[in-house]
Amino acid sequence: MKTDPDLVAAADENFIASFRKLTDHVPEGECREAPGLFAFATGLPMALFNGCVVTGSVDPAELDSAVAWVRTSNAPFRVWVSAGLGAERAHLGQAPGLAAQEAPYPGMALHPVPDPPAPATGVTVAPVDPDGSDDFLAVLVEAGLERDLALRLFLHGFASDPAVALFLARIDGDPVGVSLAISSDSASGVYNVVTLERARRRGVGTALTWAAVAAGTAWGRDTIVLQSSPMAESMYRAMGFRLVAPYAVFSSTS
Repeated sequence: MKTDPDLVAAADENFIASFRKLTDHVPEGECREAPGLFAFATGLPMALFNGCVVTGSVDPAELDSAVAWVRTSNAPFRVWVSAGLGAERAHLGQAPGLAAQEAPYPGMALHPVPDPPAPATGVTVAPVDPDGSDDFLAVLVEAGLERDLALRLFLHGFASDPAVALFLARIDGDPVGVSLAISSDSASGVYNVVTLERARRRGVGTALTWAAVAAGTAWGRDTIVLQSSPMAESMYRAMGFRLVAPYAVFSSTS
């Protein structure tokens, strides 16, 4: 049985691995690493896809250098800081061009991993084949992601990566949601759980999450992690996930 520090380490490791995987598959992707600090840039015009993850004590000058490097991508970005790093949080709070986000970004873990329940009536979830990704793409576009960006993010490299699994949910045959799982050394992560507005409150998000959880156990991982939105946190708690790593978030303002 893993301890809470073990779960925090697993959450940090998989969170960083997800961004490393992103830089592997986006042509412009780059990353830099140092003890306690991971910086990445894709140039994609979304803050989630550029930034720094701070998981240990870092010299202020080194932190400033990493933020400055990410800023050269000329894209929005974020800096996530693990709990307990008060000096790093205080330093970033005084940094120009950054604004602290009021709510933390909840890093959650599921351990041990139970057997997934059956999906809600009418909901089906299936893996996405690399050659059959049109419906996966259509859900992302209907949810508001530009088609070209969706292609660059998910369907050129991710769909054929053996450490990534993509899932598509349907209600009575109609594509209504997607999710993905990413395996790393110490955990498997649940990412990009999207349910179209017209299909919400019907068990789609829960079914998509359980499908990604099952992918993790198939990879032999005994810990599943995710980073929740405030809206979805209660759903994940009901599934057995616990808050273990509340990240402070700083967003670029210029």
